[in-house]
Amino acid sequence: MKAKQALAILALLAASTAIASCSTGRTADTRRGVSGAASIPLRDVGLIRPEIPMLLRNLEYPYATASLHDCASVAGEIGQFDAVLGPESYQPGPNRNAWDRSGDFVEEQTIEAAESTAQDLIPFRSWVRRLSGASRAERDALRAVANGQQRRTFLRGYGASLGCPNMIPPPPPPEQQRRRR
Repeated sequence: MKAKQALAILALLAASTAIASCSTGRTADTRRGVSGAASIPLRDVGLIRPEIPMLLRNLEYPYATASLHDCASVAGEIGQFDAVLGPESYQPGPNRNAWDRSGDFVEEQTIEAAESTAQDLIPFRSWVRRLSGASRAERDALRAVANGQQRRTFLRGYGASLGCPNMIPPPPPPEQQRRRR
């Protein structure tokens, strides 16, 4: 009976996700969120492991300066981290109207509900994650991303101290700062 309820809930969530993706225009993000939610049980038992990019896997010490000879080498390394980590949190995103933002809210709620349902499928989830090594793998991936962000931030400051132009991006406009709060 519980499996039938879970399937019914997942079907309902899939339908609401389809509606949300139509209204927001972010179909790829919606698909990625739903597939991420569907893969939660597989990640919990260790069948799917988070992939750590080679750049982050090989990062041992985020404050090393041996390979940094000039502004071009600093900017090149920042570019590599930007490609792997994506934009930084303060960089401006797309300007979206109220209709799109309301669709984004529906989409986010739908994906969170799908994730919650998928997490409930495995009994004693925390123990299963611990025994399968999924918790450790997730912690290692999060630590690698944090080290990469730390390295990118260090490189920006180091480049600025060398006098390199455009190392520190300008702050976001004031109206964007107000929206984030």
